[in-house]
Amino acid sequence: MKRIFYFSLFTVCCLCMFPAKGFSLQRVSGTFFQTTKAVHGWTDDEWNTLFKTYKQLGIQEIIVQWTIYEDAYAQTDTENIEPSLETFKVLLSNAEANGIRVTVGGLFLSSYWERIKAEPDLIKVHLLRIRRGTVEAITQLAPVLAKSPSFAGWYISQEIDDRTWLNPTNREILCEFIAGLRHDLDSLIPEKPISISAFSNGWASPEKLGKFWCTVAEKTGLERVLFQDGVGAKKLMPSEVSLYLKGMQQEVASTACTIQPVVELFAQQEGTDFKAVPAPLKRIKQQLAVEVPYAPQGVILFSVTEYMSPLGGEKASKLLQEVLASQP
Repeated sequence: MKRIFYFSLFTVCCLCMFPAKGFSLQRVSGTFFQTTKAVHGWTDDEWNTLFKTYKQLGIQEIIVQWTIYEDAYAQTDTENIEPSLETFKVLLSNAEANGIRVTVGGLFLSSYWERIKAEPDLIKVHLLRIRRGTVEAITQLAPVLAKSPSFAGWYISQEIDDRTWLNPTNREILCEFIAGLRHDLDSLIPEKPISISAFSNGWASPEKLGKFWCTVAEKTGLERVLFQDGVGAKKLMPSEVSLYLKGMQQEVASTACTIQPVVELFAQQEGTDFKAVPAPLKRIKQQLAVEVPYAPQGVILFSVTEYMSPLGGEKASKLLQEVLASQP
């Protein structure tokens, strides 16, 4: 009962810090960005709309979720993996003009979620394939990135859940993957920090999950874990997120790794295939209220393009206008 009382008191205090009227844009740090096929065909007007929205929201960092999203790569050679150089040139040019940092992801295979259910040796093979494909893609992109003052670091596109990797065998496979990929990328453009995403399905306690990431950070030199709050995907309630952020941050405090919250701006719809719509502003404010106290570097939004900009459609445009209208 005491734990419930203290947590309720904490939540009330947070809500007082972030009243219902305001969105607290000053605590927004960045957003994810997906280089989909549609993006590759964008006009100048669409790019201008995106970066106007970023400026309105005070975005300081763009995390490119993947350089290549490829289903067929498992049956092809790495030589067939080609990133869209023109898309990255336009993205970086706009980022430079607006003083925005860009963190770049690697290869993502849609088979990842099924592959990690396999035996450890097969998981290792899958991750080696991802590592190989990422290096091939980034090798082609490296000359463009190296010249850009906005290029800030690397993002590992594989998201890490709180069940698959907790046993020592799988944890070691993950550490080998992160450390190996770091070495590969460092050989292309040295001394850039590396980040990865994590989320909780409620399988591991905040303390256990924190200890896990502490070990991973110590073994790999990982600089940042982007912790997805899971509210939009219905994995956690807003009231549970701060427990995880607090527990994880306490456990990794002895390392150079930071835990940064990711606020999901969407509401996932029912069905087997992923489908989502922009979340109500009221719910997003609740997320910010409990996550901002654990975000000294600001929160990351997932994702402005689809759920809080004119490019995401009528509902996303409406949410953006609501956010801007709510500013003090």
